[in-house]
Amino acid sequence: MFDVHKSWRRFKLGLALFVAGVVQLFTLSHLSTFLYYYSVTTLLVGFVIAMSGYIGIFMQRFAFLKDKKIPPSFKDD
Repeated sequence: MFDVHKSWRRFKLGLALFVAGVVQLFTLSHLSTFLYYYSVTTLLVGFVIAMSGYIGIFMQRFAFLKDKKIPPSFKDD
């Protein structure tokens, strides 16, 4: 269904791009309008990639919890 290793790799790549976009935004964006939009674009692309990886990780863990057997409840009689 979801490969947790691919999702984790995608999340780390997106996080790295997001951090690179933040660094660019704070260091280069004041130099020109092009660099500002370039850094914002890098930041947003990194965010989208990281969130797509995070959704894959979340869905894999949610499926694991769903498949886990729930023990029967004991009632006080």
